[in-house]
Amino acid sequence: MSKQINFNDYKTQLTENDIDQIVAIVGYHCRLKTLQRLRSVLTYHPSSVGHFGILGRLIKEGDKWGYVAGQSYPDEIRTVRECILGKIY
Repeated sequence: MSKQINFNDYKTQLTENDIDQIVAIVGYHCRLKTLQRLRSVLTYHPSSVGHFGILGRLIKEGDKWGYVAGQSYPDEIRTVRECILGKIY
């Protein structure tokens, strides 16, 4: 059984595959510009993403990233996206 990793602990070690999966989860139904911004932040400036508790719910088990919602998945994904994009401080 593989160890569970969360985004807060792993954000500076993301591979291209990790970034692809995270953008697919967090950027689902977003405009191209938003997807490009997410990819850019995760690729070039992952350390600029703050340490938020909600980002601890973005987890990697084995080679697969996923999100474990507490209440409302759509609302929480929006908040995760805003955290990554620097819209929440």
